[in-house]
Amino acid sequence: MAHVVFLRAANVGGKNVFRPAQLATSLAHLGTVNIGAAGTFVVREKASAAAIRRELVKRLPFECQMAIRPAREILDLVRRDPFVGVRFSRDLRGWVAVLGGKPKAVPTLPLGFPKTGTWSVRLERVDGAFAIGLWQRRPSGFVFPSNVVEDALGVPATTRWWETFGRIAAVIESS
Repeated sequence: MAHVVFLRAANVGGKNVFRPAQLATSLAHLGTVNIGAAGTFVVREKASAAAIRRELVKRLPFECQMAIRPAREILDLVRRDPFVGVRFSRDLRGWVAVLGGKPKAVPTLPLGFPKTGTWSVRLERVDGAFAIGLWQRRPSGFVFPSNVVEDALGVPATTRWWETFGRIAAVIESS
């Protein structure tokens, strides 16, 4: 079964010398495809999540958390299209946070942040291993959805923009 790997806080720049394309090449025996620069990979060959994790830990020059999800979960989410009817723009984007565990609690949703005034991040729903929401540009600065999700749900999370999930699905379906 194919899997999708989401590295958390891999930090493409800065202190970690992390080259996702090089990592994918070193995992070619697993049919690994790199998606973007944030540490997202489709592993197309049959391997358990535990085996994939071991292979990644051996090759990463730093410690980081990761979420590994079966590819069918990603395809199911994309097919359900949680953003149907939403018009995205450079000022309004959809995001999905992959949860690193079962939420400790789920607050009443939707939950906007900041709590007063115009929201920048809105957590719309939790769907299995995914938290789903919207991001809106605000002149007062950038709020990253992972911070909101982690505070609200009490578990680690790593976030990707919705268009990344479309690219992941396309790679899975082409396999």
